[in-house]
Amino acid sequence: MSRSKTPSLIIGAGLMGRYHARAAREAGASICGIVDQDGEAAKSLAKRFGCAATTNLEEALRSTGAAVAHICTPAASHANIAIIVAKAGLHALIEKPLGVTAKDARRIHQCFELESPGKLVCPTHQYSFQRSVRTTSAKLPSLGTLRQLAFEICSAGAAAGHISPDQLIAEILPHPLSIAQQLVAGIDVAGLDWNCIRTGNGEWLVAARRDETLVTMSLSASGRPTRFRTHITAERGSIEIDHFHDFAVGLAGTVSKGQKVLAPFVRSGREFAGAAANLLARAGRREFAYPGLRRLVGEFYAAVRTPGSRSPITPTQSIAVAEARDKIMGLAAVG
Repeated sequence: MSRSKTPSLIIGAGLMGRYHARAAREAGASICGIVDQDGEAAKSLAKRFGCAATTNLEEALRSTGAAVAHICTPAASHANIAIIVAKAGLHALIEKPLGVTAKDARRIHQCFELESPGKLVCPTHQYSFQRSVRTTSAKLPSLGTLRQLAFEICSAGAAAGHISPDQLIAEILPHPLSIAQQLVAGIDVAGLDWNCIRTGNGEWLVAARRDETLVTMSLSASGRPTRFRTHITAERGSIEIDHFHDFAVGLAGTVSKGQKVLAPFVRSGREFAGAAANLLARAGRREFAYPGLRRLVGEFYAAVRTPGSRSPITPTQSIAVAEARDKIMGLAAVG
């Protein structure tokens, strides 16, 4: 007997709405409706999935019979939409950042707890669900004391002018913060004593100490080429993760003259092999963009279908990221 499909509503018919819809379908959802203020955009995406399109959220919640809502609208609208969804009794997966502020994030979680007990709400921190991040997390204990966790991000998201460079960096922040939660057991990202140097619009260097580990984030809206890498340095070796392509390269901690001579060749060879194998694997899975999203969505739907299960990202983790983001934005004097 085939598993019944979970009826799901996509709110926001832009780029992320399209990818959420695809990931939901892969996870066993039946897309039952598309909502967007732009009626033509809603109809265009609905046509791909053979479902209803509307500009009216309340109407969609009444008529589609959806059990899950994907909120893929601009961040400023998340809190109000999430509260409507909670009161309608649906589970919700919400694009990052969960809310404009940590106050919004707490408000969203509290509303679900009060209005729809047992319904799950989860932010879309998909980078922490990447295969490379999960594999690295499993390997880290064997590398000894973690000394440095360094995130390096250059993004072109502000190039079109729809968002300011500082706003772009603020929207990116949940990704490295949630990856840190995955890689460093027990880390409280909200409790760290963050520091921030801002050299210009969209140019931030953020740092904090967590016990013996230095956590840094180099964030640029104008640096090129675009990239998102995590550099992990431990006592017995290092790992570098390429998040745009979802693969990791491990480097041994051996100290010798031969190692120094061979290091660039070993590094480039492993990176080439890792990139090639990863490209083939992602092509086979037809995962051409946003690696990690399908795994997060899959785990979310598995939790939705299992009564009593918790969200893949807990409210405590979600709120901690939002609070850390608020702190860092305050240090950068961005509101």
